[in-house]
Amino acid sequence: MTNSLDPTSIKDELKCKPTKWFFWRALAILVMFGVFFVLFLQDGLTGYRGKNLQFYLYENFKSAGLQFQKMQQESDINESDWKQHALSQECIFPEDASAILPKDTQLPMSWPESIAGSYDLMSSKGGQNGAIKLWEKYAAERKWDSEPMDHPMDAGKIREQFYAAGVTGLLLLFTLYVLIRTSGRSISVDEDALYTQNGKRIPYADMLRIDKRNWDSKGLALIYYDDKGSEKKAKLDGMVYGQFKEEDGAPAERLFCYLMDHFKGEVVEYVDQEAGDAEDENKGEESADKNPE
Repeated sequence: MTNSLDPTSIKDELKCKPTKWFFWRALAILVMFGVFFVLFLQDGLTGYRGKNLQFYLYENFKSAGLQFQKMQQESDINESDWKQHALSQECIFPEDASAILPKDTQLPMSWPESIAGSYDLMSSKGGQNGAIKLWEKYAAERKWDSEPMDHPMDAGKIREQFYAAGVTGLLLLFTLYVLIRTSGRSISVDEDALYTQNGKRIPYADMLRIDKRNWDSKGLALIYYDDKGSEKKAKLDGMVYGQFKEEDGAPAERLFCYLMDHFKGEVVEYVDQEAGDAEDENKGEESADKNPE
């Protein structure tokens, strides 16, 4: 991005509208925030609660296997004994189960019927191994992960998902607001003034200095101007307004060339470090020549 274009070839007024680059970037951010908003909300409403249910049911299956093993060790049990015992048991959940399990969970909950009919499996595989096999089948039927998470999510963690969804939702709305607001804006110049994206008219005569150090690398320039006795600043963003594509005529560069051609104040430019060092060295040599020992 250089000021090599001929400003005299530019019309009396040049307008730069929001670029496709800006719109695609804003849409990408909207999609990102939208996805996170849905995921956080889903985890808070059903995701974490469902995983908690899987965790505690898995623990109850393991408990059933241990109980089967203990009953076998204490006395010879038959299928009827085990079935009667299993049908009388209830799943063990924490005291705040209603706050961390799915809303439609019926509490108290009896052991799943498959446990009561697991005598043959546990007898052949052993209590614990049989219970794990039974759980894997139970989870597969419900399309659950056969290996639940390491620990349950407490009520605080579930609330955090709603907080995160709220923050993400606000960011989503803010991005949408910026997109809508920016889409109706533009930057333009004419023979007398610069017209910013905020609708501010800045005559060239009121401009004090232009900082163009970031123009070549980032497409950003700062215009300092006098506004009724106080110094204010306006930003010229060529990446958002106009862009620099040669096939489109490099609108932002053309506008900036036109602006620089009409501006008569101070220009703050980037100074190459190597050139600066060389200049300092030459000054040092000249000083040494003037003051020989």
